[in-house]
Amino acid sequence: MKNVSFFLFLLLIIPFSVNGQTLQEKLGYPADAKLLIIHGDDVGVSHSQNQASFDAIKNGLVTSTSTMVPAPWSAEVAQMAKEIENPDIGIHITLTNEWLHYNWGPEAGREKVAGLANSIGHMYPSCAEVSEHASPEDVEMEVRSQIQTAKAMGIDITHLDSHMGCMFFGRPEYLRVYVKLALENKIPAMINRELYQGLIQPNPDLFAGINVDKLPIIDQIIMADEEAYEKGMDKFYTRALKNLPAGVHVILIHLAFDDQEMNAVTAGHDSFHAPWRQQDYDFFTSEKAKKLIEENNIKLITWREIGKVL
Repeated sequence: MKNVSFFLFLLLIIPFSVNGQTLQEKLGYPADAKLLIIHGDDVGVSHSQNQASFDAIKNGLVTSTSTMVPAPWSAEVAQMAKEIENPDIGIHITLTNEWLHYNWGPEAGREKVAGLANSIGHMYPSCAEVSEHASPEDVEMEVRSQIQTAKAMGIDITHLDSHMGCMFFGRPEYLRVYVKLALENKIPAMINRELYQGLIQPNPDLFAGINVDKLPIIDQIIMADEEAYEKGMDKFYTRALKNLPAGVHVILIHLAFDDQEMNAVTAGHDSFHAPWRQQDYDFFTSEKAKKLIEENNIKLITWREIGKVL
């Protein structure tokens, strides 16, 4: 996942409220509660990613994940989900294919959504290229197809989020599709207050006919960037947990094993590669992380719980 600076809002410390009530109060908690989703991105991209993510759900602190439906290992996600009671699995809306030697095309098919496929039928590697070629209609058809496929696999979808942030960083109409389909399916979309106040609230015409007031808005999305990796993921996550303010927050991580498969998938990338993902797995399955959650009075929750406010 790229464009990571968009998601680092650690300095926002005042709990966000819409219509006078904080989200934690809507969920039945006091206003000073620290609620946290620990979210494992990118399941479906590889067997290694799936194994590490579901192990961290069963034996670690991860409470949520989301699947990349067009990716080759997404069917295994549905199978692994059967081993967990009420799994919290969303759609990691996938409009790109950023890997060098590991490729997929759009779920709806290149003939139906030609703007999402390059000359050989693969998705483009960047959000900028998606925005250049894909119409809002292409994107809506593709997202609907990903939702339909996940449901057909037996996944009880709990939320929507966006791989590489293309639903946010692309054309403004993509964001309308994101919000519209979340509300249509009566599930939350991962939207924090920065996104809401910066792109949704100031553009009422873009969201005409959509009741954006129904959206549950979280306070922060916290995700490590390249600098955090260089300085040490343990240090970054320890600081984030110790300084977590009141509110509803997401720590967004990427879990996989530093194995041959994942190194092949992420070849040529100097971030979000196999060693990075191994460090995410190591921290969020550690006794240290569990102790930090307890010592800082953090309550772990899921998107399934947030969906109840809809």
